[in-house]
Amino acid sequence: MSTHTMMPTLKAFAPSLDKPYSRALSVYLPMRSEGFDARHYDLLIGHLVRRYRDRLGDEGREVMEREIPRVRARLELVRPAGSPGLAAFADEQAGLLELIRLPAEPETRLEVGPLLLAPIERLLERYPPALIAVVDKEEARVFGAVLGEVFPLDHLIGKEVKHHKAGGTSALSNQRKAENRARANLTLFASTIEREMRVGSYHRIYVAGPVEARAEFEKLLSPGLRRLIAGPLSASLDSAELQHQLRDQIQRATPGV
Repeated sequence: MSTHTMMPTLKAFAPSLDKPYSRALSVYLPMRSEGFDARHYDLLIGHLVRRYRDRLGDEGREVMEREIPRVRARLELVRPAGSPGLAAFADEQAGLLELIRLPAEPETRLEVGPLLLAPIERLLERYPPALIAVVDKEEARVFGAVLGEVFPLDHLIGKEVKHHKAGGTSALSNQRKAENRARANLTLFASTIEREMRVGSYHRIYVAGPVEARAEFEKLLSPGLRRLIAGPLSASLDSAELQHQLRDQIQRATPGV
């Protein structure tokens, strides 16, 4: 599995990383498991700055001294928690300030120059990016899952599937029409997943939704993609907390997160 095919997925999740930087600050830190505490990060970053001050040249120290306060301010604003590690990237002159939660505790390090992405590349090998399809018979939402984070990719609306309660021959005909329309919708949704997976950036699939729709959707995937299904998730399209629910379940489903 090549990280070269997965880095575009990371950069779709964090578009600011998809630019060349020559004088950026990259910082990797462990996160406090008990929750956010500004004093903890002040001590950790202070130790890191003292450790690297003599290792950097004059230009590197200038960048570090300029960017560290921006990183501290963003930490205080975002108050990240719930993950073992954190990566921060900053370059004020280029408009860059990005925090990324990591699914494993990284080696604490600091670097000035081009973005230090090698630790993230190694994590992408351990925790391959996944697609999440939340489907029912009329609608589907597609999400990406990268490094334990979940973000929306697509929202698909199929044709309305009407359910008729009346009996008789016409009811059977209407039921067949509804089933055919539902199958056509799910075929469309499956085709969308097929196209997304062909790019090669995602290496697992999770499926959520009502049992009947989910089962039909999985049958419509090619045999190769069915082998990539990592498991079902419990989520409904009408949930107001859908993305949050998916993130919680993805993290529980990923060893070490």
